[in-house]
Order: sequence, then structure tokens, then C-alpha cells
Amino acid sequence: MAEKQKVLICGDVNGRFNLLFSKVNVINKKSGPFDFLLCVGNFFGDNNIELEPYKNGMKTISVPTYIVGPNKETDIEYYPNMEACEICQNLTFLGKKGLYNSSSGLKIAYLSGIERQGSESSSYTFDESDIMSIRSTCLKGQPSYRGVDILLTSQWPKDVTHLDSTEPSFKYNGSKLIAWLATQLKPRYHVSALQEIHYERPPYRNQNQSGDGIEIATRFLALASVGNPDKRKWLYALNLTPVDRARLSELVQRTTDETPTPYPISMLNSEPRDPKPEGKSTQFFYDMETKDSGRRQKNFDGPNKKLKIEFDQSKCWFCLSSPKVSKHLVISVGTETYVALAKGGLVEDHFLILPITHHQSLSILPEGVAAEMKLYKEAITKYYASMNKVPVFFERNYKSSHCQLQAVPVHKNQAPALKEAFQEVAECNRFQLDELPIHSDLQQIVKPGMLYFYVELPNGEMLYHRIKKDFPLQFGREVLASDRILDLNDRADWKECLMDEEKEAELAKNIRKKFQLYDLD
Repeated sequence: MAEKQKVLICGDVNGRFNLLFSKVNVINKKSGPFDFLLCVGNFFGDNNIELEPYKNGMKTISVPTYIVGPNKETDIEYYPNMEACEICQNLTFLGKKGLYNSSSGLKIAYLSGIERQGSESSSYTFDESDIMSIRSTCLKGQPSYRGVDILLTSQWPKDVTHLDSTEPSFKYNGSKLIAWLATQLKPRYHVSALQEIHYERPPYRNQNQSGDGIEIATRFLALASVGNPDKRKWLYALNLTPVDRARLSELVQRTTDETPTPYPISMLNSEPRDPKPEGKSTQFFYDMETKDSGRRQKNFDGPNKKLKIEFDQSKCWFCLSSPKVSKHLVISVGTETYVALAKGGLVEDHFLILPITHHQSLSILPEGVAAEMKLYKEAITKYYASMNKVPVFFERNYKSSHCQLQAVPVHKNQAPALKEAFQEVAECNRFQLDELPIHSDLQQIVKPGMLYFYVELPNGEMLYHRIKKDFPLQFGREVLASDRILDLNDRADWKECLMDEEKEAELAKNIRKKFQLYDLD
């Protein structure tokens, strides 16, 4: 587990650099060391002479400090340019917008300026394209996206005080675009300034389109200006474990003062002004919805007739006779089943055991197919054992057209943590994994046509969940990729792990050669 990181955040500095840095220096000596200081709002003021000794090296800044860009036209001149740059030692301008990944693992999204009014853009304003760019940067390659640790926006989000039981009466200049961005990014902390107000909103629970799973909560914080005469709070300290390295159970923990999100559900739309929700994507090897799935509703004989689908094996990605199957990934072929490398595998030896002809799931496999699949499981177990590893076998019979039993190796020392890891992530997604009785099998428990997730642990324990509505498609892979097991969070999405076909073929060739010692006779 990653260590907690100590962060300081301050509101508008307005050129009062000596007060800021002397205060930070005292706090750093007393309660530090702090990893960095983040400044949001107006950093520069009408008179910035106090910064000169820091620029020429006569004074030093004790904590690495990061600032955002201008919020008014008169401040543009104080920035060397609108790209990220160092202003002096330990003082860095992050840039107009983006995502800063600290060396400690914290993810800090930031947006400079105020929302553009009218048609002319400026270095101190932002528009739709800016926030779309930030969303893309943060979510790209993150199939199991949890959120960011901190979102810095000088301007407040619109409606953020909605549903606050304290019913704050103050007025503020809020941005609808920032509210959309906060909904999309799901920051653990969202910090703003500019309004000369200190305000800490009760945490609100984020939402998603499907309504499944538990999202993390966001705490909105507004800070006043440095050294303000009303002595409103302008400096705030955080102690955070990076979001991608924290346990999900800790991230989703509820508080007594928690509220629903203050933002309308329309903020979940994939574009700020797009009324249509984000469409589904097809995930090869994990989501086998076909192009015809949208038309299936029409293919029935009457209102009480069940839909009948004629299956064409030539169009299946996994039927071995299909021209669509990736034959260069095949490792071994038996009489009833075959073994292939998973495309975009979590690790190099991530296998799939599949029926040669078309069968939907493990729960309805004919006896001969199931028997040979068991032999392949034993062969793969021996193959992994040669590397001091043990197999985790799992299947998701949901939005898949062909039975795929996945086999992922983990080091034998990690095996004791597997059951708790699966149960913990399941609980965070608001469902329960039931344990199958010893000496039973899936076909005894699961009726034909039932949707389910099934996992077999190295010690022989079997867990399953009957899927009744929605289910996280990457669940099995996400658990194994977590920091607690393989620590490969960046590989939770197979699409981010793809290789070109030549490299895939070379990898399969090498593994095929090693697997021959354990292959079926």
C-alpha cells in the first residue's frame, strides 16, 4: 500500500508572497515535510515586488509550489507563457489545463481561468474544448476509472451548494462547465477560490450512468485569499493515499453528513451540451454484443413470444472454425477444447480455455467438453507451478456469446489474499459473491440461461454471483490487476495492452514451446 502524501493548498495569493511562504515554512517545519503546495485562484496581485528575492535566489521556497494560470486579463503579463514552466526555483506554473501525476502517484487535474462569455477566447478564459480535453486526458486508458485525487479550478462549479443542509446564503459566480467536469472526473477533493469565501461543503456521492457500483465521494472546498482581514481560512492541509493505490473499501466509505450529488443527472452526458448519454463500446474478448443486438427486439412473433436468435458460428470470434478467430494466439488444440492467449492479456501467460464448437457458458457444457476443459486446467496449473505461480480461473457469462474460461497466474504468495480481494471489490460494487459448496460444481447450482460471474481460486474455493441486472464487465480483471494482487492497475483494460500481430505471434510461439511439456497427450 502506498504511503500517504502530505499536501498544502491555498487560495488567492494576490501577490502576498512573503506571508504565504513564511507561513508554509513554519507549518512545514512543525508538521511536515509536505510533498507540495498547490495554489488556486489569483496568484499574482497589483504589486508583485515580493517575488523578486525568490527569483534572484536571495530567498528560498521550502515546499515545491504549483500554481494555475490567470483569471483576469491584467495578470497575463506575469506568466512567461501559457505553457507549463518554472517561474523560479520551487515555483512552477502547471499550464492552462491538464493532469499532473506527481512522483508519489497523486493525480491532480487543473483548469485555469474563468468560463468564457461571448465568442472571443483568451488566455484567462476556458471553453467546452478545454474541459473536454481534460476529461479525455484523465479517463483515457482507464477502464476501471476511480477518479482523481484533487481537481483545481479557480472558478466555482455552478450549483455546488445545492442539497447542503446548512443552506448557505452567499452568492458566487459558478460555472456549468466546471460542474460537468467535476461530475465526469469524480475528484476526491475539488478546490476553488476567487470569491473571498471559505466554504467546505458536506461530501457528496458521485453517480454514474448505469447506476451500478458505489462511486467515491467528493469534498468541495473553497478558500479565501491569503491574509484576508476577516481571517477566513486560506490554507488547507491534506493527507492522502493516491486514489489508484488506495483500497476501494476506504474510498467508498460513507460519512454521516454525506449528501447526494448537487449536480443534475444531465451532467453525466459525455459532452457538456449533448443530451444523449454516452454510447456503449464493444470490447473484444470481454463484450461480445453484436452489431445486430439493437435490432433483436423486432424479431419476435408476438408480444408474449421469446426472442429466438439463430447463431452463425462463422461470425463468432472464438469458434475455432470461424475465419474471425485469431489463430496466431492458439497455444494448444484438443479434441473438444483449445487454449489461446488472451488478446491484450493482463500478463503474458493469460490464457483462455474455450470450446472448439459453439457453447455459451460453463454451466451448459456437454460432459465430454467439460472433462477435457478440466484436463487443460490441470495442465495450466502445472505450467504455472513451474514459475512458482498458481492459477485463478474465472468466467463472466454476461454480454458474451462464447464460453471463455480465463486463466491468470499470480504468485503463490499472493494466493491467500485473493478471496478477500474479490469479496471486497464485489462489496464496493454492491453485489455479493456466494461460495459454492465443496465437491459441488457450477452446473449443479446454475440453471441454463442464468447469467453469472464465476471464479475458482487456487485452493479450490469457488465463488459466484448471479447477475440480475448490470455487472461491471472488467470485474475479474480489475480485481487481479489491483495493487493488492498483481499491482497492474494500468493494465485493467485489454485495449490498453494490445500488441501488433507480429509481436502477438512471437509471444504465442515462445509460450507454445514452453507449454508443450504440460500439454495434453
